Amino acid sequence: MIILLAALLAVAATTNVVNRFETPMVKITVKVVGEDQQVIKDANVLFGFGNSSVSGVTDIKGLFTGEGRCHGDYGLSITKDGFYLSGASTPQLTNIVDGKWLPWNPVALSILRPIGKRVALYAKTVKLRIPILDKPCGFDLEASDWVAPYGKGMKSDFIFTLHQVDRGMQDYDVLGELTFKNPSDGLQDAPLPEVGKNSVFKWERQAPENGYQPKFQLQNSWHKEKGITRSFKYADGVWEGYFFRVRTVEQDGEIVSARYGKIRGGIEVFPNDPNPKIDFTYYFNPTPNDRNLEWDMKKNLFSGLKNLEAPRDP
Repeated sequence: MIILLAALLAVAATTNVVNRFETPMVKITVKVVGEDQQVIKDANVLFGFGNSSVSGVTDIKGLFTGEGRCHGDYGLSITKDGFYLSGASTPQLTNIVDGKWLPWNPVALSILRPIGKRVALYAKTVKLRIPILDKPCGFDLEASDWVAPYGKGMKSDFIFTLHQVDRGMQDYDVLGELTFKNPSDGLQDAPLPEVGKNSVFKWERQAPENGYQPKFQLQNSWHKEKGITRSFKYADGVWEGYFFRVRTVEQDGEIVSARYGKIRGGIEVFPNDPNPKIDFTYYFNPTPNDRNLEWDMKKNLFSGLKNLEAPRDP
């Protein structure tokens, strides 16, 4: 979830010692454009410099300049009606000359993504303990529960099979796979588009029509000699994303019906006693053949979710 200013903070590296009573000046210009690279005027810009803030709107060239004082940390956010909240690719401050941070008045680029056709989705963060080891366990995405005999689910959208070996502290294996009921069901990586890098909405708007794989390996191992090996990752501030297709119906070799969704942050597995846990956040479209996954956050088809179960990103 993007938090105004804080999540967009760019921490400057410097060898200079800054006297806290003589905070250096900083000046930054932001250029705001759309996905089509056309400039956007009248966008609302908020800079955070240290303990102060500067706000204003972009001009006809899509530019707004903020000036203040900071110890090397600053952040900014941009809003405009009809667009998603965004940050910017903020230039790093490098050194101080004559009481000013350099580079002086660099340009930070912000790409605003227009709000498209948002839809109601099943959206939830689940933290599950697999009910039994070494046997397939079906999970129903609409019921958000295991299928019988382990829960109230009716359809095995995801099928998890996990094996666990616990040899003690920092010495364990959780191994398994995610498979699917139908031959054309599956999962695929969802590389995040560059235009979503600093936006609260990071995804492609629609799931792909093809390219789904029927099996996905799951692993979380920690060996004293080899260290940690995991099938999920979070690196360089970028979280994993996946699209999936389930409940696929084929006729004469053609797909006539399917349901689509996305997973944010990977599928994590963790050792636990007696059975390992599975964590993931998913968004699931209720309408067959609708690949639109741009979620209207006011229309979650799950109700009564606890605080940690409710996704806060579209």
